[in-house]
Amino acid sequence: MYMNLLRKYFKRIAIDAAGYGLLILSVLTGWLPGPGGIPLFLAGLGLLSINNAWAKKLLEYFKTNGQKFLELIFPDNPLIKALHDLLVVILLAGVVIVIVYANNAVAYGVAIVLFALAVVDVLYNRKRLQTLRKNDKQK
Repeated sequence: MYMNLLRKYFKRIAIDAAGYGLLILSVLTGWLPGPGGIPLFLAGLGLLSINNAWAKKLLEYFKTNGQKFLELIFPDNPLIKALHDLLVVILLAGVVIVIVYANNAVAYGVAIVLFALAVVDVLYNRKRLQTLRKNDKQK
């Protein structure tokens, strides 16, 4: 009886520790190019939602409002779409300039971050990522 109770509490502590660890890792890797710490944050929140009501509510909030956030940043407005395309061109020009004139690792890191931002903007602007997913499912 005591062994089952001990096992239950140990499992809860291990799951919560892993969840908090992933949240900390998401903060530490948030500056990296690409999605950075977002997947780690969501995975940590998913683990924490097993035993904690606050994490479950927060995870549900992100699930329901994530699309609204994307629609806020990438509205269906031709002018805004054109501005996002211009931003991509500027970011890629910045990548080329940094690579041509850079001679240290920090500058190359900046170029990688600019490139990652440009790729994310290209994929989400004009709903290109959704189109790619739809075409992939049809094949």
